[in-house]
Amino acid sequence: MTLPTFLGIGAPKSGTTWLAKCLGEHPQVYMAPAKELVFFDYGDYDQRLPEYERHFAGVRSETAIGEFTTRYLASERPAPRIRELIPQARLLVCLRNPADQIYSHYWHLLRQNFHQPTVQADWTFEEALERFPHLLLKPVRYWDQLQYWLGFFPAEQFLVLLYDDIQRTPEATLAKVFDFLGVDSTFVPPSTTERGTAVRSGAAPRSTLAGRVHARVYTQLNRWFYQPLKRSVGVRRAHQLKEAIRIRHLLETVFFRRGYPAMNADTRKRLAREFADQVEGIEQFLGRTLGEWK
Repeated sequence: MTLPTFLGIGAPKSGTTWLAKCLGEHPQVYMAPAKELVFFDYGDYDQRLPEYERHFAGVRSETAIGEFTTRYLASERPAPRIRELIPQARLLVCLRNPADQIYSHYWHLLRQNFHQPTVQADWTFEEALERFPHLLLKPVRYWDQLQYWLGFFPAEQFLVLLYDDIQRTPEATLAKVFDFLGVDSTFVPPSTTERGTAVRSGAAPRSTLAGRVHARVYTQLNRWFYQPLKRSVGVRRAHQLKEAIRIRHLLETVFFRRGYPAMNADTRKRLAREFADQVEGIEQFLGRTLGEWK
C-alpha cells in the first residue's frame, strides 16, 4: 500500500496551491495529481482507501509522497484518522494574516456561489461574515486548530509556514520545506517565482452583473457536468479533465478582473480584534512577532 509520507493540511488561501506545485516539481517528491482530495474528512473514509491509494499509483523512486487538502486543519475528523493510518506523517501548515485570509476566501467563495446551488449569492463581505461564519471565520482560528492537532502529533512533525514568507522569500521558504521533508534542499523548482494562477493574486467580479452571471454558470456546470463526470470516471480522472479543459480559468478571464477592492477599514479592525488571541498563540508557538497581523 502506497500512502503519503506528508500532508499539507491548511489553511486555505495561504499559498498552498503554489507550494503544492513547487513540491510536485522536485524530483524526489511525488504529489498526488489532484489537490484537495479530502479523503480523511469523508464520513466513509475507511471504505474509500483503495480510491485514495490510486492517487499515489504513479510513485516510483520518490522519497517524499504527499497531498494537500486545506480543509483538514479546521476539521476534527482528519487528525485521529491520519494518526491511525500514517502516524509518522509530516504535516505542512500554511498560515496567513487572518483578515487577509478571510477576505481572499470570501472572493473565492463568491466565485463558487457560496456552495448555494439554488440561491443567487451576491452578498457583500460584511453580509457574508454574518451569514457564513463557518465558511469564513472558522478556518482562521489557527491557534485553536493547531492545539487540537498537537494532541495527536508531536510538534516536531509540523512545519508552519507564513504566507508573508512565501511572498517575500520563496526560495528560502522552499529550502526549509525540502529540508523538513528530507529531500534535496538546494533544488529550485521552476515555479519558485511564478506569479501566475498558482500564486492566486486574487480576482473580483468585473461588475455585480458579471458576478451574478458567473455564479449561475458555475452552478450549472458543476451540477450538469462536473458532478456527473466524477460519478462516471472517478474523482481523480474528473479533476484531471477539468484542469485540462481549463473551464475555471476561462470563466475567470471572462467575468473577473485581477485584484480586490480595498476592505472596509472598520471591518479590518474588527477582524483584527476578533482574532487577536489566535495571532498571539501562533506568535508564542513560532517564537516570532507577527506585527503585520495585528
